[in-house]
Amino acid sequence: MTVAPPVRALLAIGRDANQFFPADRLGLLRSLVDLRLPEGRLCQERYSEQLAASRPEIVITGWGSPCLTAALWAAHPQVRYVCHVAGTVRSVVERRVVEAGLLVTNWGDSISRTVAEAALLGILSCLRRTTHVDLLMHRDSGWFGRDQRGSLRSLFHRRVGLHGFGQVAQALVRLLAPFQCAVAAFDPFVPASVFEACGVRQMATLEELYATSEVVSIHCPGGAATYHSVGAPLLGLMKDGSCLINTARGSVIDTEALARELATGRVSAALDVFEDEPLPEASPLRGLPNCQLTCHTAGPTVDRVVDAGDAALANIARYVEGGRLVGVVDADQYERHS
Repeated sequence: MTVAPPVRALLAIGRDANQFFPADRLGLLRSLVDLRLPEGRLCQERYSEQLAASRPEIVITGWGSPCLTAALWAAHPQVRYVCHVAGTVRSVVERRVVEAGLLVTNWGDSISRTVAEAALLGILSCLRRTTHVDLLMHRDSGWFGRDQRGSLRSLFHRRVGLHGFGQVAQALVRLLAPFQCAVAAFDPFVPASVFEACGVRQMATLEELYATSEVVSIHCPGGAATYHSVGAPLLGLMKDGSCLINTARGSVIDTEALARELATGRVSAALDVFEDEPLPEASPLRGLPNCQLTCHTAGPTVDRVVDAGDAALANIARYVEGGRLVGVVDADQYERHS
């Protein structure tokens, strides 16, 4: 009986490879494929040389990996699958390569629960005014008076609106369950059956969602279709005292419009992503007591990066066995992964 040689794979993760694949997971990976490690420093300049030396069918990429350009792929056509352990693939594969049919996957929904956890943190922080209180305590050596405590609110029984209803938003619904919130969502690309299964009211328009919610959490993709979709008109519909949370894509919000709205004190926000990253020092969002700022940390915490590694392991096993992969990034999704 002839045994087919194992599929060869190149572990081309530029940094943090041991977080995605600690020793036990690395052992599992080696049991699935003929694993090759890059010789010397992994960089764009030496990528062709490393691909030629290892001749992989699978390239495993992550943060800091070089980019597989169309020219590189033409020179190394044995590469059939790029398994990206992180989110956006734009830095590791050129769009033309995806359009030409190379199989590409990313971490899929493996980080949904940790991003949803960060969104929940943002919601609670807005309602409890933690940025305001933190600045008061640390910067001003102050104390919340009894009259100020009346501005703090609980999440229990709030009306929560979800702008986008993908995997992260659905994970957030599960985290919100103990708070007995009335949850609604808008997403024209998700079938009504999903809303029904999650017990979430489907809104017909974004305007209705923003006008009727006390908390709005953004979970839609980036790209041209959603660019600045949250601007002055939508923000103006938000209820006094409501909260806006963004752990999705910074380009969805018109930053200047939001800064103007926040400056009035009428609403609050918790933002983890921004149009320009790192957030410029002169950003009008800085220093606002009603705006919690975190630096794109909603994704997997260091102890949960392994979840993305496990998703990659599962996909590689499916590939080797001829199964159907999950988290596949096609040309349309590539554009939204900004």
